[in-house]
Amino acid sequence: MLMIKIFLTQFTIYLLGIIAFGCSINHKSKNVDNWIGHYGYSEEPVQALAGYNMVMIWDLSITKKNDSCQGILEVNGQQTFFKLLADISGDSSSIAIVYNRMLDGVPGNWKRGDTLFTLSKGSKGLNTKWFLLEPRLLEKVPRECNCFSRD
Repeated sequence: MLMIKIFLTQFTIYLLGIIAFGCSINHKSKNVDNWIGHYGYSEEPVQALAGYNMVMIWDLSITKKNDSCQGILEVNGQQTFFKLLADISGDSSSIAIVYNRMLDGVPGNWKRGDTLFTLSKGSKGLNTKWFLLEPRLLEKVPRECNCFSRD
């Protein structure tokens, strides 16, 4: 009988933990509708040894699909092109761009669920914090910048 009580107590604690964790995930991913739209980022051109300017253009379109938001991210420039599907999670003040799958181009070393970067609203515009994906042209990439802007 004692073993059954211990099991039921542990099971109840386990279920409450799952419910609390699930609610925090759902709460954290609410109100992302205000992020729906188009965002762009153009890296500062860098002069190549051959004398031409290397450029890199980032294009992020966020749309709503059913009850969640997804993004299409295209990065196009100096010997680079890829297009990927990203899941968008967060709230009205910040979102994470989370890798879902590659749509076109050479696959990166990302796995589904990896956070590529985040966007948050700040006093100076949109703050970008880089995680597994970062600008391509700079030798030293800042961890954060005001890179993306909303079109």
